[in-house]
Amino acid sequence: MSSYQIARDGQALGEFDESQIQEGLQTGYFQPTDWCWREGMSEWQVLDVVFQQSSAQPAQQMPKPMLATAVNPYAAPRANLVGRLPQTTSRVYVEKASAGSRLAAYILDLLVFFACFLPAGLMSETALGKSDLMLYVSFGLFGIICITNLILIATDGQTVGKRLMGIRIAQIEDSTKAGFIQIVFLRTLLGKGALGLIPLYSLVDILFIFSDDGRCLHDKIGGTHVVKVLS
Repeated sequence: MSSYQIARDGQALGEFDESQIQEGLQTGYFQPTDWCWREGMSEWQVLDVVFQQSSAQPAQQMPKPMLATAVNPYAAPRANLVGRLPQTTSRVYVEKASAGSRLAAYILDLLVFFACFLPAGLMSETALGKSDLMLYVSFGLFGIICITNLILIATDGQTVGKRLMGIRIAQIEDSTKAGFIQIVFLRTLLGKGALGLIPLYSLVDILFIFSDDGRCLHDKIGGTHVVKVLS
């Protein structure tokens, strides 16, 4: 029997077989708008589409799930399942970002930073008073991009380039959003910056994108990987 990964609002509910999903739809634990995926599917789909025929059939008699404690009916859905559905803390199963999309995001980030210094690069030494102005404009644009990237990293685990390519940085353990310290200090400042001073390190780091898990050395240092944004 096929097993599906179930997610809601970008968070994992776990891995379940078809009978468990049907039971969850009948009891209300699963919502028709929850997302599901299994091997062989090209993309995530909502349960209402995949299990439309199954969920439309009358529910079979089965014991109602027993709760260990009283439950507030207006509370947010629990992450653990009860009754026949197993409790789980499974990781979010998402699709890894391709090497091409990661490389494109990296190039886009470089182009954005390069564009910031175009005004300074085009300033004329003979234009008295204008050279300083163009230099200030370049540093101003650079500051804006840095702040924008910091905000995107803190909220979504993305840079400008990664946002444009529809990918994000996530924790390797459960594919949830990586922390600011992980991305900025471990992954970027240490994994790219400090270690980048070692000869040939940057080249080896980039080549690791073609490894089996697609994780560069700075990903391994930060405990992260790059995945597609779940639409």
